[in-house]
Amino acid sequence: MSASTSASSASKGEKLAQRLSQILARLHQGDAVDKHQLAQDFQVDVRTIERDLGERLCGIVERSADGQWQLTRTARSSIPAKHLHGYARMSGTEHLFPDSSLRYLLEQLHTPEQQRTTHVQAIAHEDLRPRTQEFMQLQTAIEQKHTCSFSYKGKARNVQPYKLIHKNGVWYLAAEEGSKLKNFSIGLIENLLVDQGSFFVQKSNHKEYIDAKDDVWFTEETTEVLLRVAPEAAYYFIRRPLLPQQQQRQDRDGSLLVTTHINHIDQLLPVVRYWLPHVRIVQPAEWHENLLSSLRHALFHWESSASQSLKTNAYQD
Repeated sequence: MSASTSASSASKGEKLAQRLSQILARLHQGDAVDKHQLAQDFQVDVRTIERDLGERLCGIVERSADGQWQLTRTARSSIPAKHLHGYARMSGTEHLFPDSSLRYLLEQLHTPEQQRTTHVQAIAHEDLRPRTQEFMQLQTAIEQKHTCSFSYKGKARNVQPYKLIHKNGVWYLAAEEGSKLKNFSIGLIENLLVDQGSFFVQKSNHKEYIDAKDDVWFTEETTEVLLRVAPEAAYYFIRRPLLPQQQQRQDRDGSLLVTTHINHIDQLLPVVRYWLPHVRIVQPAEWHENLLSSLRHALFHWESSASQSLKTNAYQD
């Protein structure tokens, strides 16, 4: 074989390898491919693409009912189980479905969306796409243990970052400031600067505390709170925990005695207000009085505003 013939064969082999790898890349992105479009994209005959799909990629791709080509079920199922389950844990959806087995999840992914029997409505969350750069800077700072400075609610901050936490649709930075752990809403961080020349050692007790928390309220002291939940609302507290470290006991009348550990009263009151009048704070008694006082103040404000509005309308008439 001449040198020119050998070079030509090598060139054809390289083109074939590149073409097959690009076709597979498209298929692994979840796309179905059309042989005529592929022929046009790669500037080859349709018969060449047919040989690629039907012979060279035999067992990896299959023809669908509409004449397009897609990965076989076996090839599509080659996602490592640890990656799929790892993503589910990272995104907080590990126990979203009653059946969290790999087989079930893959069946859901491979079923066309319009044919799926399940539909998950997304939780409303803030759009941090305009903050992508700051988010990545914070990730790097945490990984490389660099201190950060930024402006937060008009105040200059200098912190040691520990972790980025997503809670109820909002991203927070868990960081140490002045030896205390605090949380900062990513959306409110301004003028972020990462000190590339700095290095700090993360405290193991801080890391353990953050990992053990199921919320973003960081204070060392907690208050044990006792709630009485009426039968009308009991199911909703049993269905899923609505409060940190929630435990409950159901009495014969169907009501619940709920115990929770709270870092700050503002962590509790939104839940109690939402379920009024079916929830009452039993202990601490002063928190119950605080709630009553705030409700009386709100009612007085509403009545005053309504009265003033009526007077204004009467005057205008």
